[in-house]
Amino acid sequence: MGDEEVESLMARFNEACVNHPQIPRPEIMLLRHTFVGEDEAEVAIGADDISKFYCYFGAWFRNERPVTQGVIQRLSDEEMAKLEMFSPDNMRANNVIGTPATVIDRIRAYEALGYDQYSFWIDSGMSHAKKVKSLRLFIDEVMPAFQEHDQQKVPAFG
Repeated sequence: MGDEEVESLMARFNEACVNHPQIPRPEIMLLRHTFVGEDEAEVAIGADDISKFYCYFGAWFRNERPVTQGVIQRLSDEEMAKLEMFSPDNMRANNVIGTPATVIDRIRAYEALGYDQYSFWIDSGMSHAKKVKSLRLFIDEVMPAFQEHDQQKVPAFG
């Protein structure tokens, strides 16, 4: 689901807090599939990798493919193309996938909604090297944007 779901979840959380004023407001964390690329070409490849991950996850979850020795039967490119919900464009819209600037903007929007913490979900079918590079970009270029906030509030968003 996309940001509409993130907004809906926060609205329900806020409502629960209002309905139970005797309980101190707990912190709330948002977990999103995240990929940070250096440029548009790298981001597009990351979105494609995450699209494939979700196509396979969906097939596994719905028990649509045989699994032999822990490996699911391959999906063809044509089969994956039919799964519009998991298209690379939808992955970019519904997850946090982009350049460092894009990722910062997305996380700032979640912070403005009231989320206290952000959790970087990196599990996907992409190579270890791509995951490491994405995480390194997140640490080096995204997290510093929240550093000032970290010093003002403990625990901090970021």
